[in-house]
Amino acid sequence: MKSLNHCLLAAACVLLPVFTASRCAAQDTDRLLHAGMLGLTMDEESEGAKAPLAISGPIDEEKTRWSDRSGAVIRYRIGGLKYKNDVMTAMVKYASDPGIVPLLGVSVEGSLSDYFSARGTFDLIYGFGTFQEDRPDGTPLGIWIDGEFAQLSLKYTALFHLPPKTFSNGKDGYFHPYLGLGVEFNWFSQTVDVNDRADISVVYSSHANGFGVHALAGVEYVLDGWSIGLELAWSAVEVDFGEGDASIGVVGPTDIGGTTALFTIGYDF
Repeated sequence: MKSLNHCLLAAACVLLPVFTASRCAAQDTDRLLHAGMLGLTMDEESEGAKAPLAISGPIDEEKTRWSDRSGAVIRYRIGGLKYKNDVMTAMVKYASDPGIVPLLGVSVEGSLSDYFSARGTFDLIYGFGTFQEDRPDGTPLGIWIDGEFAQLSLKYTALFHLPPKTFSNGKDGYFHPYLGLGVEFNWFSQTVDVNDRADISVVYSSHANGFGVHALAGVEYVLDGWSIGLELAWSAVEVDFGEGDASIGVVGPTDIGGTTALFTIGYDF
């Protein structure tokens, strides 16, 4: 009997921890799991924890700056302006025989949507030179016209374009055409010195400013973070130079608009 009591006591010591042990997370998941199987369960869970988690749903394609153009675009502009007014063309002939004057500028463009954006532009047009007057028979008159002029333009343009990468062929770059309409403010200054390189010198200066409108069309090739492009613009700007000597300068109401051809280099931010 004493041996039987010792056996029952030993069995109780073994079974009591089994039935009194607290349930683990694995038991909560499967109520039929016996506590004695915890060692195997923990091994299986640690192996499962090593397995990577599955990602549901499609992975979004990474966008680059050149693919969405969601930030600001700064463009440097270089080109020439040909005045449509013959009076202006005659006035600047001492700077350029064809009447085309150089232009430098910078613009900042911000996207409004896939189809529209807004652009602010500052352009500087500057010219200087010397023109010698001739007699009707072509012989030199002995009179020179030394002159310089400057024109500053502030422009605001609304641009229409197709969404970025519309004309992409899967390569790194793509063509991006656009159209634009806008308003502008221009300030113009001119100085003309008529002299004989000796005793005679007559200096005439005038200034004028006014508002106008412009229309443009362009296309650029967009690469990763930068672009190159061509742009053609037309403008009409009415100013009044007031009274003066029309023989040596521009006077009265005058349209200082014209046609501008530009080469641009842009940087995306």
